[in-house]
Amino acid sequence: MGGILSRWSIRLKNGAIDCLYRDQVVLEGLRLEGATRDLNVKFSLEPFGEPYEVSTSAGTWRVYILQLKPIGEGPTDVLLEVHCGSKRIALRLYPRKPFTFRIRGNAYWGKEPYLCRIEPRRYENVIQAALGPADSLLCDSIFDKWNDRVLRLSSWGSLRIRPAADGRSFRVEAEISTQFGVIPDILAGEVIEHYIAEHLSMPHYKPYDLSNHPHPPAGWCSWYYYGKEITEKDVVANTDWIAENLKPFGLEYVQVDDGYQGETWLDWNERFPRGGKWLAQYIRSKGLKPGIWLLPQAVGKTDTKLLEEKPNWFIRKPNGEVFRGFARYPYVDPTNPEVKSEWIEKTMRVMAHEWGIEYFKLDGQGEMHQWYSLCRKSLYDQSLTPDEVYRSFLETIRKVIGPGRIILICATQWRAMGYGDTCRTGTDVSPARLKEGAICFLNALRATFSNYWMHTIVWYCDPDVIMVRPELHYEAAKAWASLLGLSGQVLMASDNMPELPPERVELLKRILPPQPIRPMDLFPRNPEGPYPQIWDLKVATNWGRWDIVGVFRWFREYPAEVEITPEILGLPPGRYIVYEVWEKALLGELGEGLTLELKPESCKVLCIRPLDCLPLFLGTNRHITQGYPDVISLEWSGKTVTGESLLVGGDPYEIRFLIEWNGEKYLCEEVTVQGAEVEQRIDGKLLLITLRRDTSGKVKWQVRFEKRE
Repeated sequence: MGGILSRWSIRLKNGAIDCLYRDQVVLEGLRLEGATRDLNVKFSLEPFGEPYEVSTSAGTWRVYILQLKPIGEGPTDVLLEVHCGSKRIALRLYPRKPFTFRIRGNAYWGKEPYLCRIEPRRYENVIQAALGPADSLLCDSIFDKWNDRVLRLSSWGSLRIRPAADGRSFRVEAEISTQFGVIPDILAGEVIEHYIAEHLSMPHYKPYDLSNHPHPPAGWCSWYYYGKEITEKDVVANTDWIAENLKPFGLEYVQVDDGYQGETWLDWNERFPRGGKWLAQYIRSKGLKPGIWLLPQAVGKTDTKLLEEKPNWFIRKPNGEVFRGFARYPYVDPTNPEVKSEWIEKTMRVMAHEWGIEYFKLDGQGEMHQWYSLCRKSLYDQSLTPDEVYRSFLETIRKVIGPGRIILICATQWRAMGYGDTCRTGTDVSPARLKEGAICFLNALRATFSNYWMHTIVWYCDPDVIMVRPELHYEAAKAWASLLGLSGQVLMASDNMPELPPERVELLKRILPPQPIRPMDLFPRNPEGPYPQIWDLKVATNWGRWDIVGVFRWFREYPAEVEITPEILGLPPGRYIVYEVWEKALLGELGEGLTLELKPESCKVLCIRPLDCLPLFLGTNRHITQGYPDVISLEWSGKTVTGESLLVGGDPYEIRFLIEWNGEKYLCEEVTVQGAEVEQRIDGKLLLITLRRDTSGKVKWQVRFEKRE
């Protein structure tokens, strides 16, 4: 019963433990402390006998017995057993008397580790996400994205994993109270290899390299307002408006959708008299990036002359008929060398390198492997599997356009992992149902909640476009915008932009640009609902940590009460202040919990900050994240705060401070600003400072407070 030799091992160093997996240090410098009501003890770990092996049907385990030697006064009869298996390690205490133990150390797990949880367990009504090296008491795992493996930690007591400032290492702490007769794991680690490839059944898993595109794309799409009737004039009008109004806020791409093509993707129809190259260059002249919709696997004209001129170009059903897929367009054979060079490569080369297209929306991708399976006997190269046909097709496109241009895979197609920068993770939203309310973006909700775990890991998730035109009532539009702003997914607007009312434009401004938010819950959710009502975005910067919490009421015809507590948000013990972002209202302390009443199809977005001092910086009006993209630095020296912010030209920039709470009050003695006009006013318990300048750029500011006696 020898089994597999243990992959876990330990080493002692200066009275602490290092735990190694496959000879790599995973847990470093684990030290033990203990306490009773009147005694605090630090322990040094020493060998207690020789390690030995235990052979079981599950493999061979190596067991180490260590003695806890107190540094100073303390118990001398406490033992620690370390069980090292092939996938699991357990640090197990054997105390003789009631005692509280704490273990601390560092964790290392890959070059781009993700703090996360991999099972829903409690609080299924909450989704967690993170900006920066944020943490949550609900997280118990670290995901190694590049090696596709999970380190899951556990303790019979409390467990906390906190990332370091660089996000590449973690501080681990566990605490447990125990006594004789109980044999608890003070800390255990379990390795799950091939987490996505095997446990989530995605054998083509490839990690996404964020270095080419460090932020999710944001832009405009023509389809959901203009459809196939899109014209050159329409694109120009929207481009001009976007360049003036939304480009300063981070909207980058202008993407033309279905309706432009003539006989080929390069031969544009009469509604675009100056052609694709001219339009792409015009978009670029406005400081924006041109994008295009196409089906390079097909001919975008149902009655194309190519059916007669090039009959061997097309794949065919078993009955000999030309296969027609998306929108009944005839599909070509990507394994045919002539199709590859004269159709696929030529199209992509001209668009990318002659026209300057930077964003490619490849539609009709979700069932490609199925079509190649059905039509396999008609392929030029029948030796390839359907998956190989499809992935080689994408590989061709990527090689032609290069790594710097965006490929959007539309719709969900996990076989595209490794080639797509973004992926539509659901079906189309419905502009025809805007007047019915939130039901119009039901598909976006399904896509978000069931597939968000892939976001930033294999690509940027795209739940489809956002529409904020007045046909959709304001509360539903606000909820839609809030969901995108808090999830960091691809953000493509699709309205007649020059006709949007100012309050609808404001919704877009406050969620632009999308931030590099990552999931902390790495598991799929039920795509049919009920959909989680609480979205907890945890934010960490070098100058502060806070939570942005979206509380939603989806689809119901009646109001509802939703409770949020420190526990369900995974907050450590402490006091927290709550501010409503959209309503600009101070709601008070979180305390043991806060119950919110929501109207049907509405939301609230809360900024929750630790109430550790007064005055308290609450946030800004620039972005829904309340300071993450715009506050470059923030430093306190006594009761003077010095900051630097990135302002958008012409957009009033508001900085908020809580200056009065529980009988303690501060006054603003002086505001100093470099490079902007400044106004200040008191709103109840808040100090509001507004900065204005005509051009975008960095502004340094300083506020000095004086306590009122």
